[in-house]
Amino acid sequence: MQEDTRTYLMKALQFGLLIAALFVAGSAQAGTGRQTTTFLVEADERAVSRWIEQNSTAIDESTGVEVLAVRGRQSKLRKQTKEGTFILIVEHGLDLRGPHQRAVERGRDEHDPGEQAPVPHGEFRTVLLKSDNANLVSQETDIQVEREGNGSRITITVVATVSSHGAMAISLGIRPSLRGMRKLFEGRFGSPNGP
Repeated sequence: MQEDTRTYLMKALQFGLLIAALFVAGSAQAGTGRQTTTFLVEADERAVSRWIEQNSTAIDESTGVEVLAVRGRQSKLRKQTKEGTFILIVEHGLDLRGPHQRAVERGRDEHDPGEQAPVPHGEFRTVLLKSDNANLVSQETDIQVEREGNGSRITITVVATVSSHGAMAISLGIRPSLRGMRKLFEGRFGSPNGP
Protein backbone atom coordinates (compact mmCIF):
# COMPACT_ATOMS: atom_id res chain seq x y z
CA MET A 1 0.00 0.00 0.00
CA GLN A 2 2.84 2.37 0.83
CA GLU A 3 4.40 1.48 -2.56
CA ASP A 4 1.13 2.48 -4.35
CA THR A 5 1.07 5.83 -2.56
CA ARG A 6 4.70 6.49 -3.46
CA THR A 7 4.03 5.62 -7.16
CA TYR A 8 0.96 7.88 -7.17
CA LEU A 9 2.93 10.80 -5.67
CA MET A 10 5.78 10.34 -8.19
CA LYS A 11 3.33 10.34 -11.11
CA ALA A 12 1.62 13.46 -9.75
CA LEU A 13 5.01 15.18 -9.33
CA GLN A 14 6.07 14.22 -12.87
CA PHE A 15 2.76 15.53 -14.27
CA GLY A 16 3.16 18.79 -12.34
CA LEU A 17 6.70 19.27 -13.62
CA LEU A 18 5.58 18.55 -17.20
CA ILE A 19 2.81 21.15 -16.95
CA ALA A 20 5.23 23.70 -15.46
CA ALA A 21 7.78 23.03 -18.22
CA LEU A 22 5.13 23.42 -20.92
CA PHE A 23 3.86 26.64 -19.35
CA VAL A 24 7.34 28.18 -19.11
CA ALA A 25 8.29 27.10 -22.64
CA GLY A 26 4.99 28.36 -24.06
CA SER A 27 5.24 31.73 -22.36
CA ALA A 28 8.82 32.27 -23.56
CA GLN A 29 7.98 31.91 -27.25
CA ALA A 30 6.51 34.60 -29.45
CA GLY A 31 2.86 34.30 -30.36
CA THR A 32 1.23 35.44 -33.60
CA GLY A 33 -2.35 36.64 -33.75
CA ARG A 34 -4.43 37.19 -36.87
CA GLN A 35 -7.86 38.80 -37.20
CA THR A 36 -9.87 39.55 -40.35
CA THR A 37 -13.08 41.44 -40.91
CA THR A 38 -15.04 41.78 -44.15
CA PHE A 39 -17.90 44.20 -44.71
CA LEU A 40 -19.73 46.15 -47.41
CA VAL A 41 -19.83 49.92 -47.97
CA GLU A 42 -21.99 51.98 -50.31
CA ALA A 43 -19.26 53.46 -52.53
CA ASP A 44 -17.44 52.20 -55.59
CA GLU A 45 -14.00 50.61 -55.37
CA ARG A 46 -12.18 53.56 -56.93
CA ALA A 47 -13.67 56.10 -54.50
CA VAL A 48 -12.82 53.93 -51.48
CA SER A 49 -9.29 53.21 -52.76
CA ARG A 50 -8.62 56.88 -53.48
CA TRP A 51 -9.81 57.82 -49.99
CA ILE A 52 -7.55 55.17 -48.37
CA GLU A 53 -4.52 56.44 -50.31
CA GLN A 54 -5.17 60.00 -49.09
CA ASN A 55 -6.26 59.34 -45.48
CA SER A 56 -3.77 57.07 -43.72
CA THR A 57 -3.83 59.38 -40.69
CA ALA A 58 -7.59 58.93 -40.22
CA ILE A 59 -7.19 55.16 -40.56
CA ASP A 60 -4.36 55.14 -37.99
CA GLU A 61 -6.42 57.24 -35.55
CA SER A 62 -9.41 54.92 -35.95
CA THR A 63 -7.30 52.11 -34.45
CA GLY A 64 -6.84 54.02 -31.22
CA VAL A 65 -3.35 55.45 -31.74
CA GLU A 66 -2.25 59.06 -31.61
CA VAL A 67 -0.50 60.26 -34.77
CA LEU A 68 2.59 62.23 -33.74
CA ALA A 69 4.12 62.92 -37.16
CA VAL A 70 3.74 62.05 -40.84
CA ARG A 71 6.64 62.08 -43.30
CA GLY A 72 5.58 60.90 -46.73
CA ARG A 73 4.28 57.34 -46.35
CA GLN A 74 5.72 56.90 -42.83
CA SER A 75 3.81 57.73 -39.65
CA LYS A 76 5.08 58.03 -36.10
CA LEU A 77 2.40 56.81 -33.70
CA ARG A 78 1.84 56.66 -29.94
CA LYS A 79 -0.08 53.69 -28.55
CA GLN A 80 -1.30 53.33 -24.97
CA THR A 81 -1.93 49.82 -23.66
CA LYS A 82 -2.27 48.19 -20.27
CA GLU A 83 1.49 47.46 -20.51
CA GLY A 84 2.28 51.16 -20.97
CA THR A 85 2.79 53.73 -23.71
CA PHE A 86 5.05 53.08 -26.68
CA ILE A 87 6.03 54.65 -30.00
CA LEU A 88 5.66 52.95 -33.40
CA ILE A 89 6.84 53.89 -36.85
CA VAL A 90 4.81 52.39 -39.69
CA GLU A 91 4.86 52.66 -43.45
CA HIS A 92 1.69 52.86 -45.54
CA GLY A 93 1.53 51.93 -49.18
CA LEU A 94 0.17 49.83 -51.95
CA ASP A 95 0.48 46.12 -51.45
CA LEU A 96 3.63 45.45 -53.46
CA ARG A 97 3.82 41.67 -52.96
CA GLY A 98 3.12 40.07 -56.34
CA PRO A 99 -0.32 38.74 -57.27
CA HIS A 100 1.04 35.19 -57.10
CA GLN A 101 2.28 35.69 -53.53
CA ARG A 102 -1.06 37.21 -52.43
CA ALA A 103 -2.96 34.28 -53.99
CA VAL A 104 -0.73 31.73 -52.24
CA GLU A 105 -1.13 33.56 -48.91
CA ARG A 106 -4.92 33.41 -49.35
CA GLY A 107 -4.65 29.68 -49.95
CA ARG A 108 -5.22 29.66 -53.70
CA ASP A 109 -2.57 29.53 -56.37
CA GLU A 110 -4.52 31.12 -59.22
CA HIS A 111 -1.73 33.13 -60.79
CA ASP A 112 1.02 31.87 -63.07
CA PRO A 113 4.27 32.72 -61.21
CA GLY A 114 6.01 33.61 -64.49
CA GLU A 115 3.40 36.21 -65.38
CA GLN A 116 4.07 39.73 -64.12
CA ALA A 117 0.73 41.42 -63.52
CA PRO A 118 0.44 44.98 -62.20
CA VAL A 119 -0.46 45.56 -58.56
CA PRO A 120 -4.25 45.71 -58.50
CA HIS A 121 -5.93 48.91 -57.44
CA GLY A 122 -7.51 48.37 -54.04
CA GLU A 123 -4.75 46.51 -52.17
CA PHE A 124 -3.03 48.40 -49.36
CA ARG A 125 -0.55 47.42 -46.67
CA THR A 126 0.76 49.03 -43.50
CA VAL A 127 3.94 47.54 -42.02
CA LEU A 128 5.61 48.15 -38.68
CA LEU A 129 9.13 49.51 -39.25
CA LYS A 130 10.19 50.23 -35.67
CA SER A 131 8.83 50.08 -32.13
CA ASP A 132 10.24 51.03 -28.75
CA ASN A 133 8.25 48.10 -27.31
CA ALA A 134 10.75 45.26 -27.58
CA ASN A 135 7.95 42.67 -27.27
CA LEU A 136 6.26 43.77 -30.52
CA VAL A 137 8.14 41.72 -33.12
CA SER A 138 6.08 42.55 -36.22
CA GLN A 139 2.72 43.89 -37.32
CA GLU A 140 1.06 44.18 -40.73
CA THR A 141 -2.33 45.46 -41.77
CA ASP A 142 -3.71 44.58 -45.21
CA ILE A 143 -6.76 46.32 -46.66
CA GLN A 144 -8.32 44.89 -49.80
CA VAL A 145 -11.11 46.71 -51.65
CA GLU A 146 -13.15 44.84 -54.27
CA ARG A 147 -16.21 45.78 -56.27
CA GLU A 148 -19.42 44.25 -54.90
CA GLY A 149 -22.57 45.18 -56.82
CA ASN A 150 -22.94 48.95 -56.69
CA GLY A 151 -20.66 49.19 -53.66
CA SER A 152 -17.43 47.74 -52.34
CA ARG A 153 -16.38 44.84 -50.17
CA ILE A 154 -13.58 45.77 -47.77
CA THR A 155 -11.46 43.07 -46.14
CA ILE A 156 -9.04 44.13 -43.40
CA THR A 157 -6.52 41.66 -41.99
CA VAL A 158 -4.17 42.43 -39.11
CA VAL A 159 -1.33 40.08 -38.19
CA ALA A 160 0.87 40.78 -35.17
CA THR A 161 3.69 38.85 -33.51
CA VAL A 162 4.44 39.62 -29.88
CA SER A 163 7.17 37.88 -27.89
CA SER A 164 5.43 38.10 -24.51
CA HIS A 165 1.87 36.97 -25.36
CA GLY A 166 0.11 33.94 -26.79
CA ALA A 167 -1.81 33.89 -30.05
CA MET A 168 -5.24 34.14 -28.40
CA ALA A 169 -4.32 37.21 -26.34
CA ILE A 170 -2.83 38.90 -29.41
CA SER A 171 -5.92 38.15 -31.50
CA LEU A 172 -8.16 39.59 -28.80
CA GLY A 173 -5.94 42.68 -28.66
CA ILE A 174 -6.32 43.22 -32.41
CA ARG A 175 -10.14 43.31 -32.34
CA PRO A 176 -10.59 46.93 -31.14
CA SER A 177 -8.40 48.19 -34.01
CA LEU A 178 -10.48 46.28 -36.56
CA ARG A 179 -13.73 47.59 -35.04
CA GLY A 180 -12.39 51.14 -35.20
CA MET A 181 -11.39 50.85 -38.86
CA ARG A 182 -14.72 49.28 -39.80
CA LYS A 183 -16.63 52.03 -37.99
CA LEU A 184 -14.56 54.65 -39.85
CA PHE A 185 -15.25 53.15 -43.30
CA GLU A 186 -18.95 52.53 -42.66
CA GLY A 187 -19.36 56.03 -41.24
CA ARG A 188 -17.57 57.59 -44.20
CA PHE A 189 -19.20 55.59 -47.02
CA GLY A 190 -22.35 54.15 -45.47
CA SER A 191 -23.25 50.51 -45.02
CA PRO A 192 -26.04 48.58 -46.75
CA ASN A 193 -26.46 46.68 -43.46
CA GLY A 194 -26.69 49.75 -41.22
CA PRO A 195 -29.30 52.37 -40.43
